[in-house]
Amino acid sequence: MLRFRYFQPLDPSKTRGGSSLLELVLCIAILGIVLISFLRVRDQFEDSKIASVARTVRRINEIATTICATTGAWPADVNNSILPVEMKPFLANDIFKNDTPMGGRWDWNGPANNVSNSIGIALRFDPASSANTQGLSKLDALIDDGDLNTGDARGVIKFGRYFYVVEVAIN
Repeated sequence: MLRFRYFQPLDPSKTRGGSSLLELVLCIAILGIVLISFLRVRDQFEDSKIASVARTVRRINEIATTICATTGAWPADVNNSILPVEMKPFLANDIFKNDTPMGGRWDWNGPANNVSNSIGIALRFDPASSANTQGLSKLDALIDDGDLNTGDARGVIKFGRYFYVVEVAIN
């Protein structure tokens, strides 16, 4: 009599438990690839935020310089998150009401400001510890010299706040 053994029950004493070294290495390799991909996407996302802020800083400074050239005066200093009246025809008002892509708020430093002796645009971080100085260094490299302590763009701590100031003129 023929016996077919297509569906043989497994003998528990002959099965092995756990995973092989090859399976473990394969899982670690897949997790490594996923992690590297995630880190690259995150860095690209951060770089796009920094580039967006750099474009906005340049645009605001161009507008302010144009206003000064046509009227003979810089836009007046205003409080944090308030767009100067002179700039309203050129910029959407909500740009100053919302946080920047890097965090912090826009702050126009016109004549007689008490943050620095310069006229220009600032990113204001309140409290100072909320500023991402690594990201601001990358921003500074796009705008100025890459050093937050020197150049026309620099970091300033005043009143418990961190200001990244990009000057267009000195008072």
